Amino acid sequence: MLRYIINRYVLGFFALVALALVLISYTGQSRSTLSPVERIVKSITTPLESGVTWAVNGVSDTFGSVFSIGSIKEENRNLKSRVATLEGENNLLKEYEYQNLRLRELLQFKDSVSRNYDIVSASVVARNPSNWFKTMTINRGEADGIKKNMAVVTSLGLVGHVINVSGNSAEVSLIINDDSAVGGLVQITRTPGVVEGLPDNSGYLKMIHISKDAPVRVKQTVISSGFGGIFPKDLPIGRITKVEIESNGLVKYAIVRPFVDFNRLEEVLVIKSVFGVDQMSASGGGP
Repeated sequence: MLRYIINRYVLGFFALVALALVLISYTGQSRSTLSPVERIVKSITTPLESGVTWAVNGVSDTFGSVFSIGSIKEENRNLKSRVATLEGENNLLKEYEYQNLRLRELLQFKDSVSRNYDIVSASVVARNPSNWFKTMTINRGEADGIKKNMAVVTSLGLVGHVINVSGNSAEVSLIINDDSAVGGLVQITRTPGVVEGLPDNSGYLKMIHISKDAPVRVKQTVISSGFGGIFPKDLPIGRITKVEIESNGLVKYAIVRPFVDFNRLEEVLVIKSVFGVDQMSASGGGP
């Protein structure tokens, strides 16, 4: 039985081969039209050829996509790395730009007051975390001629004064320190008072000892009076935001918002001396 089935398939195979040879021989001649048999075969085989072609192309595309995934992932990693590098360079350039603007502004201020003060520039290098709103450290010290009680400023206004000095650094007490006191004047009316830091670490100042009848108003500017020997006269301090009568009813006080943003200090100027005045000989330590 098995031999019969095998022989049957073998005979069928040879019959198909013979038929193919006949067709090849017949169709090999130059003819303008197809025979009926060729048309039938053509109509049967054309869809099969299209299907085979589609399948082969699909398999080829699939294998091509699989092999290209690795290179696409690698290219994606390279592009992400490049983007990160460019973002870092862009941020660095922005930082240089901002620093350049700050230094240019500070230099212009330094030039504008160079006739009045002997000034040295310094960078803020640290803040004491235990008293963030009170002191900071600058990268100038005894080697640069810095001494205790020298005033520290920016182009915007008064910052504080030096309280400790080492070889290459100095500690600065800020005017918003509640232990600080600066002799102040209301610029437009010349009303005197004492400017102190508030103990609530709000960053604001309080101008006290103002006469009850003094013409002090909101939005007026407060400057240093020069009394006390530490802070030179006419340095901007801040602007008045509120005026109130003290509880005793005899004097009033003013809340002052400093011109300097103490949370963003990066560069400052130290006034080593006032031309025509030896600042250190008069450093009594008070306002």
